[in-house]
This record gives sequence, C-alpha cells and structure tokens, in this order.
Amino acid sequence: MTDLIPAQPGWYLQESDTDGTYLDPIIAWAPAVDSDGEGVLLPYVAGGPGMPPLLMTIDSFKHCFRNVVYQPDHKPDPIDLAAKAPADS
Repeated sequence: MTDLIPAQPGWYLQESDTDGTYLDPIIAWAPAVDSDGEGVLLPYVAGGPGMPPLLMTIDSFKHCFRNVVYQPDHKPDPIDLAAKAPADS
C-alpha cells in the first residue's frame, strides 16, 4: 500500500450540486498517476459516522463536480462537524 501524506489544515474538497456547495476537510493525500502518466495527489475525506475515510478518484472530479480548494480561514459549521464525528460505542 502507498504511504499516505497527512493533509495540512485549510485544504478542502469542494462539491456542488443543486442544493448548494459543500466543503469537506481533506484529511490525507494518496499519490497516484493520471491517464497521461502524470503524478497527482488524490484526497481522502472523512466518510461519516462509523465509516472509513473515502478516497476521491480522478473520475469523481469530472462526474461529481468536485474541486480541491485551499481556504485557510474557513471555519467549518460545528453542526456539520458533529454529524461527521464517529458515534460513541
């Protein structure tokens, strides 16, 4: 397995749909190669309560209108953070 690179604060996966635009904190990066053989970093984001992190694929950026953005001053909504926190066992 490839070693993951921890993400620094301020990096987000931005996704837009008919309901709005959402920012999910990127928690790690996975080195990969695109279809042209160029090196890229793919982001991991939290998968939600009790779920493992999700690796975003290259294709998901095209099909799901995703972008990586750097917003160091963004303050996540505490309600959104609580919804993504693991449930207590």
